[in-house]
Amino acid sequence: MSVKRITITPEYLSIYVAGRRNVKIPLHMDRQGIFSSSDCINVSACYWSDGDTNVTFGPISEITGIRKPDFDGILNTPNNELILFDAIEPEFASAHVPSAKTRIRVRIDHPIEPENVVIAWG
Repeated sequence: MSVKRITITPEYLSIYVAGRRNVKIPLHMDRQGIFSSSDCINVSACYWSDGDTNVTFGPISEITGIRKPDFDGILNTPNNELILFDAIEPEFASAHVPSAKTRIRVRIDHPIEPENVVIAWG
């Protein structure tokens, strides 16, 4: 596996991580932070008009400079796949994972409009 670094501009202020398609997105009205269910993780992103969000997406063993995560949980990955997407784009990135439940750690550099997001699994 290799780490993917992508720059995105999500139109609806969030990016999602899920183990399958057609999941219910966990939402909260104050938009602060990271919201999750057993099937999906909702991560805040920059307003599209304020700039891009830089995302690092990869296995924890290959991501350096790690600090304590803002989110650390287990995500259902029944197809042994992780998918990174938003409300408009069906897939920014995807990765094969070894099991039907995957530990996910997310770090953001700001609770409402992070410019840098790290999504690591394993």
